[in-house]
Amino acid sequence: MSGGDLMHSAEIKELVRDAYRHVPPTTEAVARALYSPQELAGVPPSAVTRSLGVANHLRFADIRPGDTVLDLGCGGGIDTILAARRLGPGGRVVALDFLPEMLTRTAHAAAEAGLANVEPLEGEVEAIPLDDASVDLIISNGVINLSPRKARVMAECARVLRPGGRLCVSDLTVRQEDLPPEILTRPAAWAGCVAGALAEADVVRKLARVGFQDIDIPYRRPLGIDDCALYPLFDPDTIALMRRLVPPERQHAVAVAVVVRARGAG
Repeated sequence: MSGGDLMHSAEIKELVRDAYRHVPPTTEAVARALYSPQELAGVPPSAVTRSLGVANHLRFADIRPGDTVLDLGCGGGIDTILAARRLGPGGRVVALDFLPEMLTRTAHAAAEAGLANVEPLEGEVEAIPLDDASVDLIISNGVINLSPRKARVMAECARVLRPGGRLCVSDLTVRQEDLPPEILTRPAAWAGCVAGALAEADVVRKLARVGFQDIDIPYRRPLGIDDCALYPLFDPDTIALMRRLVPPERQHAVAVAVVVRARGAG
């Protein structure tokens, strides 16, 4: 597998919708693993307990006061809130998600945090409802892998970025031999960003193909089965199957969480 579809696109989108619509507020352990106590101090509990990211890409994002930032797949709102605080009142975060439930959660969390510079926007990452060259920075955390059309997502990112704009995203990468087909074809593996993951070289190649420059990967962290078990997107049956089918010596690194930075053309 090299990022190819294991199921039809419509089927993938529907299972992702169902999985994320019903995510319980039980992922505080994920937030505590990725963000410092100082970072989480200004984030409402409602966002902390629905943290589903795979890395802290904001530590590598060049967020500048006054920027317009697009958060692809805002989810419960934790990264939107952290970015909005760093922007100050002169900047804004456009929080994009295709689930109205997620947008409501993000809006409530932003209001609870006292932030007036967050703008929820319903839409799909394959067809971002923004004008060309309207965004300074794009952030995303464990979202691009959920799309069955990753090249299209990257092209949309290139389209909405202003000349010389920045991209800083987190996601998972895999190698073909890391997981057997019995796991990759399970819906939970798609919802958990593993089945749809690309190899690192493919990520770089696809970004370059749509015009991104200065692509680098400043952060890598192996993700093991125990890490996957922290996410409710992986049901117990899938975790048990992973423990049974993945050789013991590879269970500590079934995927790699990466942060990818790049600059748009111009």
